[in-house]
Amino acid sequence: MAIRRISFIEAGSPGLHIFSKFPIPRLGAVLLSTILRKRGYDVKAFIEDVVTPDWSFIESSDIVCISTITSTAIKAYRIAKRLKTLGIPVIMGGAHPTFLPDEGLEYADFIIRGEGKHSLVELLEHMEKGTPALTGIKGLSYRDRGGRNVHNPSREFIKNLDSLPDPDFSLVHNWSPSNIYPVATSRGCPNDYKFCSVIRMFGRSYRFKSVESTLKELNHVTSVSKATKFIVDDNFAGDKNRTKEILRGMIAEGIKTRWSAQVRTEVARDPELLRLMTDSGCHTLCYTSALNPSIPKLLRSIIKNRIGRISFPVSGRSEITGFISTECSS
Repeated sequence: MAIRRISFIEAGSPGLHIFSKFPIPRLGAVLLSTILRKRGYDVKAFIEDVVTPDWSFIESSDIVCISTITSTAIKAYRIAKRLKTLGIPVIMGGAHPTFLPDEGLEYADFIIRGEGKHSLVELLEHMEKGTPALTGIKGLSYRDRGGRNVHNPSREFIKNLDSLPDPDFSLVHNWSPSNIYPVATSRGCPNDYKFCSVIRMFGRSYRFKSVESTLKELNHVTSVSKATKFIVDDNFAGDKNRTKEILRGMIAEGIKTRWSAQVRTEVARDPELLRLMTDSGCHTLCYTSALNPSIPKLLRSIIKNRIGRISFPVSGRSEITGFISTECSS
């Protein structure tokens, strides 16, 4: 099979949600688009929450890859059915099909489970050249010739995040420099909450990009976009010493940008970290925390109401606004 044109679609949300006013693309589709463009494919990524897709491009593609989380799964499946009727092979990935690959195979030809960098490249090589064999592609789910669902062993997590290219947002259809710009500096989480998707998707430990690689990317994204940068790590302050090193680097290198991030409430107990955040351009933090007796009474009161807003004065500096959401119910 000859493959030249590939579309990535991040299915749109079904209704209003916390990011409706400030749509933020998930990075998976953009990162994989970047990887495939470097391999010579004609690639575009379509983020439905940002702009209406160009269906003429999508329907002229040789392959379409659809990324979905649970809230967008119904829309993603509807898109997959539309493309399948046109005879276009569909590959699906993201959190929802990773957890429910049998369901995903009712609509897609292939499911990429977990991190897709290597699995997707190997699958495209198989489709073009017949090798490697499907049975040898880790992280892949598919139907065999007998119609039985096959789930290959999971693929190991990517150890060196510095090996990943910076996502190229010029590949996103009608991307505007004024859009909030997502940046990832780590993956994974050391906690073991049964309800959380992060551990199965990205592992039960932090994996970090180096400070040098992180500063290089922040320098680049600041040069191409004056919009707010949103650090999408599940806990940007997972390693406070590393976070402080990044923030000191931003200040020393003159990286001037407004940014926000997700952290845990413990950052409120670290005045030095708060000062560095403010001095490097942070204006908003999304706080998550388990409900436990060590959390100050004020924070527990806000968290019990599921979501709230609080401002932390930073001595001699402007306030950082924090939005608090519940991470754990016990």
